[in-house]
Amino acid sequence: MTQDEGIRNMKTVVWGIFLIALGILFLVERSGIWGIAGMGDWWPLILIVIGITHLIERRVGSALTMILLGAWFLAVTSGWRGLTYGNSWSLVLVAVGAGIVVKALTGEERRRRTPEVRLD
Repeated sequence: MTQDEGIRNMKTVVWGIFLIALGILFLVERSGIWGIAGMGDWWPLILIVIGITHLIERRVGSALTMILLGAWFLAVTSGWRGLTYGNSWSLVLVAVGAGIVVKALTGEERRRRTPEVRLD
């Protein structure tokens, strides 16, 4: 296993543990054992955190899509400016389209699909 694969595996483990812990937290909150009022409304922050992670990895198109989707879900969940899933779904098209355009302009997909050349 290369160092790159080790780093990728560690990131996957960390994300997995994070999601397990978050799921348990939401489960405990929903069951009424312990809870913070309105905590379930903050789940879109997961998408924003994923977007920030993509931004750190220089995957700008993916980052933009995830951050915009997270912001949209957060706005809808909190009822910001009267937004609902029904009256604002077109914003999802804008978020995904913006991410696709940025990916195309930055060559993000080409970099990810380029096979790794190994000189063994």
